[in-house]
Amino acid sequence: MKGVTKEWALTLAFSVLTLLALGLGLTWVNIERVDMAYELKRLQTEIDSQEALISKLEVERNTLLTPERLRTLAAQYGLTQARPGQIRRLSGAGDEMASPVIKAAPPAPEKPKKEAQPKDANASDKKPKKKKSQDRVAGDPGPDRKKAL
Repeated sequence: MKGVTKEWALTLAFSVLTLLALGLGLTWVNIERVDMAYELKRLQTEIDSQEALISKLEVERNTLLTPERLRTLAAQYGLTQARPGQIRRLSGAGDEMASPVIKAAPPAPEKPKKEAQPKDANASDKKPKKKKSQDRVAGDPGPDRKKAL
């Protein structure tokens, strides 16, 4: 073994140790990458489930706050619209502030009841309706324009 010198052996040993350290480092980085991928997948699944829950809760909230349901609950508990003077405004210090006059909504007008008329009287009074210019089909020039054309 003439060709093997002490320097060559040290260089070879250093190279083997460097390759071994690089291999171990590469393996460690790969293991960390896989762990991070699993963690990312877990977090994404958790985000998706939270978004689904948020969507369900928004639908439930919107259902609970529908005007029809609130009217039913208000009627059930005997709640009505506030009359003038029932609402008071307080400042941040707790002092009563001047409140704008709030007029109560007028009651809904009652629909007049139609009187029963004999069928023969209605039949003689009815005239055929004339078509208004707005009722024409798009592209139809109308009766006045047809004569001019």
